[in-house]
Amino acid sequence: MRSGVIFYLMVMVVFSWSCEDPNTLAVSKAFSGNNLQTAYVDTFTVVTSTVQLDSVLTNNSGTVLLGKYLDDRLGLVSSSSYIQLSYTSTFLPPTGPQFTFDSVALILPYNHYYIGDTTQSAKINIYRLSEPMLPRKLPVTPEQKLSVFANANGFYNSSTFDYFPNPITSATVKFLPHHDSLYIPLPDAFGANWFRLAQIDSAQLFANASSFVGSYFYGLYLNVDPETQACVVGFKSNKVKIRLYYSQAAGTDVPVSNHVDFSLYSFQFNNIKADRSNTLIANIKPYKPVSSFLTGDATYVQSGTGLVTLLQFPSLKSFFSTRTGVILNAAFLQVYPLQGTYPIYFPPPSPLQLYLTDNSYIPFTAISGAVVGIQYDYEYGINTLYNYPLFSYVFSQIRTGTNYFPNLILAPSSSQGTNVSRVYLGDQFHPLNKIKLLIYYSYVVP
Repeated sequence: MRSGVIFYLMVMVVFSWSCEDPNTLAVSKAFSGNNLQTAYVDTFTVVTSTVQLDSVLTNNSGTVLLGKYLDDRLGLVSSSSYIQLSYTSTFLPPTGPQFTFDSVALILPYNHYYIGDTTQSAKINIYRLSEPMLPRKLPVTPEQKLSVFANANGFYNSSTFDYFPNPITSATVKFLPHHDSLYIPLPDAFGANWFRLAQIDSAQLFANASSFVGSYFYGLYLNVDPETQACVVGFKSNKVKIRLYYSQAAGTDVPVSNHVDFSLYSFQFNNIKADRSNTLIANIKPYKPVSSFLTGDATYVQSGTGLVTLLQFPSLKSFFSTRTGVILNAAFLQVYPLQGTYPIYFPPPSPLQLYLTDNSYIPFTAISGAVVGIQYDYEYGINTLYNYPLFSYVFSQIRTGTNYFPNLILAPSSSQGTNVSRVYLGDQFHPLNKIKLLIYYSYVVP
């Protein structure tokens, strides 16, 4: 009879915990009238390292990233962009002296993302591609392990294509990411030639969009000059366009203005590079973890460059294997950015996701529910964190017959082509911003 009552009370404890925030329960709180107690442990060993992935997909992100910035710990980060443009309908302006070309421009609508100092000027170079953009194909070997960030045919942060050496134009601009668009005039000769070809349409280039991009205009390559080290900004790739203006005489002194847009056709991706020279991870190699012990008790995550954090829990399995009658109530992983390293112009990536991995350190499957945004401590600035609920992960691993918990990778959850934001994360030995694994459990007192 007594064992049946204990079982019933244990079930009730689990139910009551599911309805309360475990952070509000005191350590070793005794439940009246029974021998159940609850407790939590936050001293588990969490071994952390920084890992460089081989390459990451950056196409289909919806974002054109352009610029360079110098990071104190992660070096010089740059992004250039390849864009395939065509028209969405037939462009065949009538011939005759009453139809005249006016001007042409590249229009880049901001998506309001930026990182770094936008007060400095940047010189943008716009080139014409000299070869078609063709996606990289996945390896056909079935045993090949594929990263969740490199598991499809497409374009990667390391992908490149040839372009003509002389730019169509270069422009010195101030990035204004809170404005609507960046407008860059293109040479009249460039637009007038397109207008002339469209009128004569000798090769049917302006009557068939696929022919236009497949045999005549492969696309644009945009970069910034090497001396630019101020910021990286984002633009809406589906709104980028070359706009060609022309006029039609209307029998009066005032001509009628018209325009045609050449917008995103199929492909766009960002080529993202990082020069880690003179940093603590200058010698980092793909899938060779660098311990946080060697990097100032901190690890790093950086979107776009494939920089992620490895998490290992060597003592977690033994904690449960050496205890009987323990009920797991909740589990949380709390990850803290280093205080003072995320000012408004250096926003940390958010959200971040936890992924399963093995000794290859390739991120495979995302853990369900383990994706959270950053929680800011606006009052004191000392408790800003990413707080991950890990009950399902811990509970499922307790039930397995293995004697270890799988490694985890902490990385951006969204496409790696959307931003180049970074975050510095404290390890378990950091004096102020320690990573913590908290386990809440109930047990029966003998």
